[in-house]
Amino acid sequence: MKSLFWSLREEIRAAILSLLTWLPTGLGVIARRRLLRHFLGCVGANARILSGLRLTNPEKIRIGSNCNFNHNVYIAGGGEVTIGDWVGFGPDAKIWSVSHRFDDPDSPWQKQGWIRNPVIIGDDVWVAANVFVMPGVTIGHGAILSAGSVVNKSIPPFAIVAGNPARVIGWRRPQVSAAEEEVPSGRSSATITQLTEHFRRSGNSLGQAASPQVQA
Repeated sequence: MKSLFWSLREEIRAAILSLLTWLPTGLGVIARRRLLRHFLGCVGANARILSGLRLTNPEKIRIGSNCNFNHNVYIAGGGEVTIGDWVGFGPDAKIWSVSHRFDDPDSPWQKQGWIRNPVIIGDDVWVAANVFVMPGVTIGHGAILSAGSVVNKSIPPFAIVAGNPARVIGWRRPQVSAAEEEVPSGRSSATITQLTEHFRRSGNSLGQAASPQVQA
């Protein structure tokens, strides 16, 4: 009897969450801002979440302050998802922290269980429309994920990425490697900076496109 009660309770809770995430217009935005904190692990202040948000394991999803979610964002939270402050999501973006196992070719993949790996998204990240972030990925502070990118590995801070799989096409802030930071004896820091800029502009680094256009 007790198990039936808890099962019914979870079904009712899931139904309320589904209704809450699909409420349209400004009323829905206000309702989600006030009520989603009762379902998720954490929701920061001033979150703006448009309709169509889909969540699994919402209790394992943490959202920071001043985040903006466009329509139909999907977050699979089974492996835990942590989202920083000032993060924006374009329509139909997907964040996945779980995946099917398929290691054993002699067993149906649907019987092999799940892989759960946390996803961490830093502050000031833009996840544009139709981006797919895969399990185990960390997105560095200030990164930009261009529309349609499939992100299957971690992204460094302030990188601009695009493609399937996503690759770095530029930087919001010039990058300096550890080797470049070690200034040889007799050579000034200004000279090292000039050389770094020369190689960056000549295409010998990942920052070949300084200001690529990113679609919303």
